[in-house]
Amino acid sequence: IEEPTGAVNKKLFPDEYRDWKDSIWNSIKGLGTPYSYNQTFVGSYKAPFSKIPVLNFITASATYNATYNWERGTTVDSVSSGNTIANQASWNFSGRFNLEQLYNKFKYLREVNKRFSSSSSPSSRNSRSASKPRKFERTVMLREDTTITLKHNLKTKKIKITAVSVDDNKPYMLRTKIVDNNSITVLNKDKENVKITIVEVKDDKKNIWSEIAQYATRFGMSIRSINISYKNTKSLSLPQFIPDIGDVFGQSTHYDVMSPGLDFAFGFTDEDYVYKAKERGWLLNDETQTSPAIFSRATEFSAEMSLEPIRGLKITLTTNRTDNRTSQIQFMYDDMTTTYSGSYTKTHCAIATALRSYSSKNGYESAAFNTFLENIPIVANRVQSQYEGKNYPTTGFMEGHVLAGKPFDSGNGGVNTSGSDVLIPAFVAAYTGTSPNSVTLDPFPGLSAMMPNWRVTYDGLGKIAALKKYFKSFTLTHAYQCTYTVGSYSSYSDWVSIGDGLGFSQSELTSNPYPTSPYNITSVSITEKFAPLIGVAATMNNNVTFNAEYRDSRTLTLNSSAGQLVEALSKSLVIGGGYKIANFNTFLKMRGSQQGVSNDLTLNLDFSLTSTSALIRKIETNVTQATSGTRTLAINFTANYILSKRITLGAYFDHQVNTPLVSSTSYPTTNSSYGISISLSLAK
Repeated sequence: IEEPTGAVNKKLFPDEYRDWKDSIWNSIKGLGTPYSYNQTFVGSYKAPFSKIPVLNFITASATYNATYNWERGTTVDSVSSGNTIANQASWNFSGRFNLEQLYNKFKYLREVNKRFSSSSSPSSRNSRSASKPRKFERTVMLREDTTITLKHNLKTKKIKITAVSVDDNKPYMLRTKIVDNNSITVLNKDKENVKITIVEVKDDKKNIWSEIAQYATRFGMSIRSINISYKNTKSLSLPQFIPDIGDVFGQSTHYDVMSPGLDFAFGFTDEDYVYKAKERGWLLNDETQTSPAIFSRATEFSAEMSLEPIRGLKITLTTNRTDNRTSQIQFMYDDMTTTYSGSYTKTHCAIATALRSYSSKNGYESAAFNTFLENIPIVANRVQSQYEGKNYPTTGFMEGHVLAGKPFDSGNGGVNTSGSDVLIPAFVAAYTGTSPNSVTLDPFPGLSAMMPNWRVTYDGLGKIAALKKYFKSFTLTHAYQCTYTVGSYSSYSDWVSIGDGLGFSQSELTSNPYPTSPYNITSVSITEKFAPLIGVAATMNNNVTFNAEYRDSRTLTLNSSAGQLVEALSKSLVIGGGYKIANFNTFLKMRGSQQGVSNDLTLNLDFSLTSTSALIRKIETNVTQATSGTRTLAINFTANYILSKRITLGAYFDHQVNTPLVSSTSYPTTNSSYGISISLSLAK
């Protein structure tokens, strides 16, 4: 259909343009129901805090994105398989709070911030801390017949007076008398041209409380910024949907109400929508089709806080949590259990049991693992106590069962002490140093359970006068990272709920119900890294660089289905140094290759010692076995010389020695490599 002339200007030809659009839509409908329909809704909002002086330290934004998809189903022998509808909605929130900008809105806090600014020099800081004393200078000619009165207007009698002879620039002994707060009398009777300096004397005792207040205020302003972000994504895919596509937002009105509904089109639905559609007769409920409705939900939360308690000491705290869950709903069958799957991770803290070493002499005994075994019966009693006073369900596999509806009795089947419901809380309590009586029983704890990780850097030592003589910079670093992760999990197909996340599954041995959560979690892990535990990076005044760091990491994997705990440990020490010889060609008394090119020679030498090992700890027998382990010594040397803008010459030497800690798994090896390299750059 050809667009009418002037249709682009809808304001000039509204009726003509409307008729043109209607003719297009009628032609499309004449072709029959379309095979698919897609629509997307996008919205974003950035809070205008920058335009509000009081709140301009806040930056916040929110975005919303929703998609709705309708796909026509197949029809065979006049039998339709039903249509498929799907939606997805994503909400994103982010905010930044620049607290340093907030502090600077107040005059006193702004002055304290300026004094302790990281960019300020020690001299300027000291001068500000003492609020620079006032000074008066004047050159006068002394008289032999009379005294001289000088007005300095410093408004104080606490002054220091010095004099220098102008002729020979030597100190001159001056006798004076203080007249009042603003003037003095020079008593010398002499024929001498002198430069007199009068400086206000600060009373340190009067400023001690001011100093304490400023240091306390600066420490109270340690938090410099906070960043927060949150994302929530939901999606639903529903097969066997009967209604066809409609004219407005993909809605059909043939069912007295809009279907699938504006809530579905805009993504405001959850798994309850499946049952609502079933009650309204929108679903075929064909039991020959086994594709379930799938509802997915993912939430991500992260936060970062920057602190600077004192000048040069910077601390960054980070925390995050990600929870992905998927529900598969077999709506075509009555009383069919919904199955769940997903994954979970959050920042954690297991520093209470970190930095441990084990020896084969005592069977790799671990205090934390022994605590884990002691926690199991305590946690099992806590889990089972939740079922006291509850009744067995009457649906699912319990329908018609002799125990259906009766009070729970552990004699018919108690909590499985080797199941994930018991082992996970006992494991988390043991390796985080918390009590088994208070540790959460939820394998997917909420936002309040997030623990911060951190990174610390300090470069204040390089400002100390004793070190400044030798070092351009001297930085200490420390970082801690730890996460708690639940790998991909699923749910029991026969699980029947009794509410509050409690329920029962059927024992394969006795056919009796036993209490359990719906989640079949095969493994969880705690990954911890000191990256590094302590690190030093320094540059000396002669351009020699030095770095050293010690790293320690471990991964604890609890495999409840196998009844074992696997510990993977790694420790490493790295020491390195470097030196750059600028214009190395002049050092060799050679002519430079090109004008404007510094023919530098860069030398680097690194030494590292790394030890890795893996242990398997059996839960039932309390037996530990070393499965692998290696000690690696490595030496690396490189030299690079810039010959020209395009050519760099290099030489290298690598030497590595691997010594197995478990002789049955590998054998000692030594590898060495050395050579030269030429790098040619063809870029303009």
